[in-house]
Amino acid sequence: MKEQPIFNDGERAALVSLLLEMVNVDHSVAYEELIVTNHINSRYNISTDDFNTGRNLDPIYALYVVKNMNDDQKRTVAQLLVEVIDADQIVTDEEINLLNFICDATGLDLLFP
Repeated sequence: MKEQPIFNDGERAALVSLLLEMVNVDHSVAYEELIVTNHINSRYNISTDDFNTGRNLDPIYALYVVKNMNDDQKRTVAQLLVEVIDADQIVTDEEINLLNFICDATGLDLLFP
């Protein structure tokens, strides 16, 4: 089993920022999305401080942080965003559009040709 990448404080905050953008993009926060994001927070040791910083972080800055992550970290970010999208088993155009935007803005699209 491959080890999950380590994220520093700023990277965890950026992850929180983008996950919250994904949860909110369709203007409907599903209970299942909250459960998934709580599990992600636990798996990646996202503290209350990380969460609060991420919640208040400019999403454009979060994209910049992700763009500068290594490839393993970027792949993990993409996988976590997809976990949130799939959480409620309803995939909206807004979610797909945001995922595509994030992938394009951060170089993730180059990792998944």
